[in-house]
Amino acid sequence: MGSPVSPIVVNLFMEQFERTALDSFTGTPPTHWYRYVDDTWLKINKDQLSPFFEHINQVNEHIKFTQEPIKEGKLAFLDCSVHVQSDGEIETSVYRKDTHTDQYLLFDSHHPLIHKLGVFRTLFHRADTISSNEIVKEEEHKHLKSALGVCGYRQWTFHKALPTKKRASNDDDARDTSNDDTPVQRKNITIPYVSDLSEKLRRIFSRHQIPVSFKPTNTLRQKLVHPKDKPPKDKQSNIVYAYIECKVNNCQDLYIGETKQTLAKRMYQHRRASTSCGDSAVYTHLDSTNHSFDNKDVVILDRERRWYERGVKEAIYVKKEQPSLNRGRGLRHNLAGAYNSVIKNIPKKFGSKSMTSGNTRYV
Repeated sequence: MGSPVSPIVVNLFMEQFERTALDSFTGTPPTHWYRYVDDTWLKINKDQLSPFFEHINQVNEHIKFTQEPIKEGKLAFLDCSVHVQSDGEIETSVYRKDTHTDQYLLFDSHHPLIHKLGVFRTLFHRADTISSNEIVKEEEHKHLKSALGVCGYRQWTFHKALPTKKRASNDDDARDTSNDDTPVQRKNITIPYVSDLSEKLRRIFSRHQIPVSFKPTNTLRQKLVHPKDKPPKDKQSNIVYAYIECKVNNCQDLYIGETKQTLAKRMYQHRRASTSCGDSAVYTHLDSTNHSFDNKDVVILDRERRWYERGVKEAIYVKKEQPSLNRGRGLRHNLAGAYNSVIKNIPKKFGSKSMTSGNTRYV
């Protein structure tokens, strides 16, 4: 955890630790020693087990081992259940803890199909890799099909999730991929996943050789886990905001902007004259009308950490609301005409406004 170099350093340390522990043991050392990170599997004479266990726990005061002996000829190591046969042969199968419930991603959940097929492929790949013979492999396959069937997986998903090479060899009409005239694919794009809609978009992009991957938009973690309290409005940053006049003399002029700074700092800048460039439209309005406003009257329309995307959102709100105090040249992003058909269906938040100067009224 932490730095990417940590696993390398830890492995180097453990290799040195192993060398020291095995070379300094005065008794009969283990005949087999296999380690993966901090899990070690070894074979040693029974009369040497206790002395060796005490020895390795004294090599370094910060490294302490626990032990689990073989029971009924079986021993768990990583994802494997190692079974020593009566003739000395070793059989391996998939290991599951006693608390394992066979609960996997439900097939009717709001996830892309590729994620669900990935569950199938991962479990069957583990079964094929770990199982030491065909009998054990078949038993594991039956168990997985039963468990996934309970989770709602259909029979057709089992065939669709087969590895590409197996599916090609099983299908008589497998296509010949030896032709090198296939167009080069473009850079991959990632879009939010919405059931049915995202799949249609991916098919459209695939016609233009653009690979598409999906990302979840709403998760249970986002909805249920809030380790920090929501900051007060004045301390929120990376926002798109709407300044609403305090309605002095029924003034209802509107200004929409965006800022990376906190709302309080940005509103302070709107209230004072600029010493380096032209005054803001809000300051000009306050100075000419002798009006004032409170930060609590400012509405936060959206939050966006990314600079470019925040500018696009500001432009969308400005185009839709037509705020009276905005200057056209103040926008960082000019929307293309393709946005018009989408924006017209977005309901207004503040009523119809004019881009002309002077006081306006809500409709």
